[in-house]
Amino acid sequence: MEDEGNHGNDDTRCFILSTLAALQWSRVSCVLCRAAMLVFDRYPLVDGTFFLSPRQHSPACAEVKVEGRTQFLSAVCMSCLEGSGNAPVRCRCCTQPWDGSSLVLGTMYSYDIFAAMPCCTERLKCNSCQKPLIYPHQRLNFYSDYSRVFACPHCRTVDAHFVKPLSVCFTREQFQLYSQWP
Repeated sequence: MEDEGNHGNDDTRCFILSTLAALQWSRVSCVLCRAAMLVFDRYPLVDGTFFLSPRQHSPACAEVKVEGRTQFLSAVCMSCLEGSGNAPVRCRCCTQPWDGSSLVLGTMYSYDIFAAMPCCTERLKCNSCQKPLIYPHQRLNFYSDYSRVFACPHCRTVDAHFVKPLSVCFTREQFQLYSQWP
C-alpha cells in the first residue's frame, strides 16, 4: 500500500539522497555520539535529523554547495536529540542540557541547529575577539540568522560567529553542581 500523506518537501529529500548517493553513503554518523544511522529513501530519512552548517562539525559531514555557499550536511541521532543515552549533551559553560526534542525527526534543517539555540552568553560571542555580538535577552528574527556569515562590529572579522565547534560548546561529562559539606 502506498502512503499518500505529504510528509515533507520532495526537493529536500532528493537533495539529501542525491548527495549521499554521489558519496556512496547509505549511512551517516551522528556529529555528537558518532552512532551510525541508516538512510532511508522515504520520510523519515534517518532516525534523527539532518541539518546544514557552515562549519564541518566532524569528518562524517558531507560538503555541499547550497545557493553558491559551501555548507556541510550533518546529522544528529534521535538519542542525542532527546537527551537519552548514557549522559546528556551539556553546554560546557553554563552546564544546561542541550535539548533537540522539539526538532522534527527524519527531515533536514537549512541552518545549524546548535547555533540556533544559544543557551548562554558564551555562545553569543565573536569567534575572534570574544566580545558579545548580541546580549542574552536579545534574539535574532529567524533561526537561520544564527548560521549567517557577517562581520563582527568590534573587530570586523567575517565569520559565522554563532556557529561554534561542538567540542568547544558541548560535553557529555557529568558536572558536580553541588559539593557535599565535609
